[in-house]
Amino acid sequence: MKEQIFILENFKDFEPKHIFECGQCFRWNKQEDGSYEGIFGENILNVKKENNKIIFKRTIKGKYN
Repeated sequence: MKEQIFILENFKDFEPKHIFECGQCFRWNKQEDGSYEGIFGENILNVKKENNKIIFKRTIKGKYN
């Protein structure tokens, strides 16, 4: 598997809990570290907010590895 990390900084109004637990966003699971994880196609995406940073970790598996 290959992992990519993307970090967006200075985001004050992005609250993963509000997005992933609002009832309009499906198939995202809260992880023990407070991040949220979803699967799409051959990818696993993990999203976490730390202070004013949004961290996206994308794991590519399968045929795209």
